[in-house]
Amino acid sequence: MTRLRTAGIKLAVVLASLLAGLLFAEMSLRFASERWVQNYDVEMWRYARLIKVLSHHPDVVEEHRHGGEAFLMGARVRTDGDGFRRADPATEAGRGTADRRVVALGDSLTFGWGVPEGQTYPDQLERLLADACAGKRRARVVNAGIGNCNTSMEVARYKACIRPSLRPDWLIVGFSFNDAEPTPVPEDSPLLWNSALVALGYARFLRVSDPALKDYSSYYAGLFQDGRPGWEATKSALRALGESLEKEGIPGTMLLMPELHDPHARGIAEAFARVAAVARESGLEVIDATSEFPPGSARRYWVSPEDAHPDAAGQALFAQALGRSRYACEP
Repeated sequence: MTRLRTAGIKLAVVLASLLAGLLFAEMSLRFASERWVQNYDVEMWRYARLIKVLSHHPDVVEEHRHGGEAFLMGARVRTDGDGFRRADPATEAGRGTADRRVVALGDSLTFGWGVPEGQTYPDQLERLLADACAGKRRARVVNAGIGNCNTSMEVARYKACIRPSLRPDWLIVGFSFNDAEPTPVPEDSPLLWNSALVALGYARFLRVSDPALKDYSSYYAGLFQDGRPGWEATKSALRALGESLEKEGIPGTMLLMPELHDPHARGIAEAFARVAAVARESGLEVIDATSEFPPGSARRYWVSPEDAHPDAAGQALFAQALGRSRYACEP
């Protein structure tokens, strides 16, 4: 009996020590992430908790919190009363009530993951147009990008949430190499939702079996094969969007944004050709920003050594490409 009691006490001590260690690791990870450590997986977890909310519209899936604020990947992120990412104070100060309304739809590349306020391509485009279109009505470029969205979700959000309240004078559809992925199902596990440590471990576990990491070019190119659910949904969404824009007389531009391991990878270039064909058939102007990037690896444009999202310099190339649009300056 005494031996059993002793063994029980030892087990309780071990379990208590383990629990205390995990709690310390959780608190340390959160503290470090909020101040100086920029771990992609933890920052994405914080983004989901601090900035995102589930949408009331099933096809939209996720939206941005209204009036949210956080520092993510070292960059300040603020959202306005409609959930759009805000520009820097200087850019906002130059806006007026009579401005031309330009809306940039897109995923994390348009949102500007890891990019400071004022340096996303919508922000840089707004300033570029102010200079290039001097004497014409000033353009206000609304950043409607949301991380982890595909084109189907973006078009659904435009129809349900953006078009009713903000009829744009020009719509930009930022299209990235993974936008033909199937619509994701939000994770609702309380443990994953509430623990940075568990979220980090789970993300790393999934990454081991992620086909995109084994051969990212073949994986992304494969998304655009006819019959794949994500691609079929993308084509339907673009065609429906084109019909809507044509009916309302709103000009639309698709901006193709390449994958930055190798912007000129053949497989992704072929996929973009398929996307461009559908977009043009749907009445959209197509601008491929791939040509803005030099041959070979574009690692110099990554937001961090482990994160291939475009940094401020890469975002500037997107804005530069859009500056050549036939809709850049109002007629």
